[in-house]
Amino acid sequence: MAEETLRDLTLTDLTAHLEELERARDYARASTSANTRRAYVGDWADFTTWVRAAGRQPLPASAETVALYLSSRAARHSTATLGRRLAAIRAAHRAADQPLPSGAILDRVWAGIRRTHGRPAKAKSALGIEQLREVVAQLPITTKRGLRDRGLLLLGFAAALRRSELAALELSAPEAGPTRLRFVPEGIEIELDRSKADQLGQGAIVAVPTGTVPNLCPVTAVRAWLAEADISQGRVFRSIDRWGVVHGSLSDKTVAEIVKVAVARVGLDPALFAGHSLRSGLATAAAANDAPAQVIMDHMRHARFDTTKRYIQQADRFRKNAARMAGL
Repeated sequence: MAEETLRDLTLTDLTAHLEELERARDYARASTSANTRRAYVGDWADFTTWVRAAGRQPLPASAETVALYLSSRAARHSTATLGRRLAAIRAAHRAADQPLPSGAILDRVWAGIRRTHGRPAKAKSALGIEQLREVVAQLPITTKRGLRDRGLLLLGFAAALRRSELAALELSAPEAGPTRLRFVPEGIEIELDRSKADQLGQGAIVAVPTGTVPNLCPVTAVRAWLAEADISQGRVFRSIDRWGVVHGSLSDKTVAEIVKVAVARVGLDPALFAGHSLRSGLATAAAANDAPAQVIMDHMRHARFDTTKRYIQQADRFRKNAARMAGL
């Protein structure tokens, strides 16, 4: 806005204009998730630190500068991390309306790094249905913590929820947030206004039927926890202090820790399991029981079938095996 125009504005006009700018910034920030923005901040800080030490310019950065930076980090970071760093550098250039660093040298260096250091991502182990049964059986049903963890594990598995979704889950109400649980005659419905694979907010409803297997019913487990904790509104799963007093919401990291502590109790290596183990466990178990691929994909809310296919292949690795079918 020109200086002359600013002089002519009343205080009310200027305040309204600043509020409009702030709203525009909020929408711009919403174009990427909060987790992505936090990661990009760290990535950009690492890049600018290296650039200053190298006596180069960070913005706009040349293709050669970015190529040298990636090369300097290739031996100590995964290609997944470096790929995110490259995305962060490009995002910073877009935000500043600067030309993106690109060119043959950067393309060749990045391709060489991926070819030399590329490795499959180390996924956490899926929690199988029998492992889940054993884990749940070891949880005390006489304590709030035991009831909470039982409800969280069973619902997280049955609904294939991400750990962030479990942490944010609220009882359905007009003022509730974007991740809501409501009880229906058939069991539980979970409304998700948006998710990792649904950044534009098309929404989804995940149905969790009342269980038929003793001690593995997520609906019964969640009801028992809510009754014991006297929760009728707000967050479903909450923190509990050492004296058994229920407090506020859980973090997604606490959800992962609950999984790790639970599996360690039955002798499983907690380093191999995390929050995603519940979600992947449901997909793998459903595939092993010949659930149609589309049913699994819909329940998992995958945007691409390739993602679902990995779980199906994992379940069928030995069951539908070429060597076995050959008669060995």
